[in-house]
Amino acid sequence: MAPSLFSRAFDRRHLQALAGSLSLLALALVLYHSLAGGTLLDANAYDSYLLQAQNWLEGRVSIANGEKYPWLELAIYNGEYYLSFPPVPSVLALPAAALGLSLGNLWQALWALAALAGVYLCFWRTGHTPRACAGWALLATLSSGFFWLAGSGGVWFQAQVLNFAFTVWGLFFWLKKQYAPAFFLVALAVGCRPFTALLAFALWLPTALNAVKTRRWRRLLAFTAPAAAVALALGWYNFIRFGSPFEFGHSYLPEFVRDGGQFTTENFWANLWGVLRPVTLTASLDLSFPTFNGFCLFLASPVFLLWAIDIVRAAAQKRLAPKDLLAPALALITLVALCLHRTMGGWQFGARYTVDLIPLALWWYLARPRRPFGGGAMWLTAAGALFNFYGAAYMLSH
Repeated sequence: MAPSLFSRAFDRRHLQALAGSLSLLALALVLYHSLAGGTLLDANAYDSYLLQAQNWLEGRVSIANGEKYPWLELAIYNGEYYLSFPPVPSVLALPAAALGLSLGNLWQALWALAALAGVYLCFWRTGHTPRACAGWALLATLSSGFFWLAGSGGVWFQAQVLNFAFTVWGLFFWLKKQYAPAFFLVALAVGCRPFTALLAFALWLPTALNAVKTRRWRRLLAFTAPAAAVALALGWYNFIRFGSPFEFGHSYLPEFVRDGGQFTTENFWANLWGVLRPVTLTASLDLSFPTFNGFCLFLASPVFLLWAIDIVRAAAQKRLAPKDLLAPALALITLVALCLHRTMGGWQFGARYTVDLIPLALWWYLARPRRPFGGGAMWLTAAGALFNFYGAAYMLSH
């Protein structure tokens, strides 16, 4: 029988390793918010999701007095103001809105901890040691561009952290072959970051084809219906606001209306250089890197460097099957699409859009034979943690 979350297979060593990993991320977030002036319990002025939830409770899908929020990315359509991001995080904000709470930064930190736990449990599920589970969990969160996102409850960062959390927990249930919650959670992730639809489809299609092949129609309906309900709800909400089930509002941001749209081929090479741009040293050995539109994803999130090395090594050793190319292909397709966007995330440390690709890297490792988390991986994890904590602190004054 496969182990459940509370079986003996999750022994004291795993419990200690998970608790230790969570405590490290929690401590880093507390230290970061202390450096920021004690902001962990503060409301976040950029929490558009809470604002939308408050408007829902007042019976509106638009944002009342939207012109009073010039610092927020609000879409303007037919004279009304709307949130320009997919709405799933606003659903989660409804209880806080109903209670009059606005603890966006704390909410973000809690979701970040949930994301780390999800990564840990995915690797535990596939039989990794406590050291490896903790290593992967920290490499993907504390030691990547994810950490800076976890420090702010602003609308852009909430979407990415929630997308990450929903995706890795979806992968956990997918590994357990509990497909209904798996695809439901990944559908919620799509309702945070739409490009996650590529991974969602890649997970769902083989399972659906197998159900069709074996004529297990009730099973197909059981694991498809929850995700389909999320998709239909998202499409309906888009339709009642913008007249299209596929438009969540970004196309109606004034900057895109004014400058000719979100995605053009003219953006590609500049944005690609942005995610590959190196960090350099000045004559005084000071680090030099841009804080707008990002820099090298391999430095900001060393998990990508490890992934690239392991792909090349597996190919050289002829241990790379065609199915092993799916996750890298989806990552490249997503990266190309992101590079067509007018910006690569604006003000940031690292390359924040590429954080959405980390679950694809994790999926690749989870679907292959267990990889020992050796000295090199541990060094990357430690170096990534130092670099990303430095970067998060650096961004407080820039």
